[in-house]
Amino acid sequence: MIEPSSGAFEWLAVGVLLTFAGALIKFHGWTFLLAGYDETGEIPDDVVQDIAGNSVLRVGLAVFAIGILVSVTNPPSYLGVLVGAGIVLAVLRMIYRLNTWSPRTA
Repeated sequence: MIEPSSGAFEWLAVGVLLTFAGALIKFHGWTFLLAGYDETGEIPDDVVQDIAGNSVLRVGLAVFAIGILVSVTNPPSYLGVLVGAGIVLAVLRMIYRLNTWSPRTA
């Protein structure tokens, strides 16, 4: 029987929490979960919901998958650094997409 380590539980718990938060942002419009987001800004709420919600969902599912990987194998010690770099890239991509958004003209 597989006995996951405490590190695996941490990855799984954080993955579940981020996935849940991403779903709340994307599907229920809980943009107040985003630190520093101003609802009176020039970007509409539905665009922020889509871009930020997708980013948080992607990161949450990736972290959950890493948790499953950690629970069944013995990953290398640098896995955390690689995941952290991936999260930083995802956040930078989200910030770039939000800052370069422009309304579509017909």
